[in-house]
Amino acid sequence: MTDPSIRDEVRTRRAIVRAAPIAALLYPLLLAVLFRAGQMTGAIREVALIVSLALLFSVPVIVFAVIRRTGASGNPSITTHRARIVAHLAFAAPPLFTFIGVLTYMAGLSNGDYWAWIIVWPLAIIWLMREDASPVVSRSAPKWLAPVHGTVAITLIAGFVLLHFFNHLTGLWSAETHIAVMKILRGWYRNGFVEPVLVALMLFMVGSGLVLLRARLARASDFFGTLQTVTAAYLLFFIPGHMNSVFVYQRWFAGKDTDFWFASGGTAGLLGDGWSVRLIPHYLLGVWALTTHA
Repeated sequence: MTDPSIRDEVRTRRAIVRAAPIAALLYPLLLAVLFRAGQMTGAIREVALIVSLALLFSVPVIVFAVIRRTGASGNPSITTHRARIVAHLAFAAPPLFTFIGVLTYMAGLSNGDYWAWIIVWPLAIIWLMREDASPVVSRSAPKWLAPVHGTVAITLIAGFVLLHFFNHLTGLWSAETHIAVMKILRGWYRNGFVEPVLVALMLFMVGSGLVLLRARLARASDFFGTLQTVTAAYLLFFIPGHMNSVFVYQRWFAGKDTDFWFASGGTAGLLGDGWSVRLIPHYLLGVWALTTHA
């Protein structure tokens, strides 16, 4: 007979690790709730928006708690390691769902993002159900990679990111101001030499970040270490997803400019469209992830 306390502990552990994919699975539903709240009128609209935003942002909070719980062990089992991988993917739900949405739209697959979502996360839960107590094989990244990763990050922040953030802040003044500043800054980062280098460095950050993250997930992590890994996972999807939206979708597929109206969902705003509402957590957490990770 198995000790009841051990059975309860196992059940609790399983419930904890499955909380992350379940939260991610519910993410599109919570986006729909936020969209419906935005369509309301009167005083109830503000209350509904606050509640729906709290529910929506509870997803990364829950997932972060799961990652902290599973990251305590310095020699995790394969099952625990799988749980950490799935939880980090769940934390990246906003850019992942947006990225999939753009790709399926370009492919002409109606609601393809939703179908992909309801297939992937149940499969992740099934994967987590496979118990394996064997210790995970520890992996290490090349020693030179972390300092090079950091040096490239500083270069990108100084040469592009700060300028890009400043440009977006001017949108608080007016759309016209944002577009005017954007045209000036494009003389620098859309230069025929600078832009290809910028793209190459961004792709290097994604590739090197993946290698560094893979090594870190097999080791114990404290609170700040967890902040580093969850923001890394977020940026692994946010950066290529954002680049795909700008370079491939908007410029090539749609043939339109990537100006203020592209980023803000047009005259209807991000709350005025059932698809664009996903960009609210996508962008907000994207800025947070980048600054926190840096």
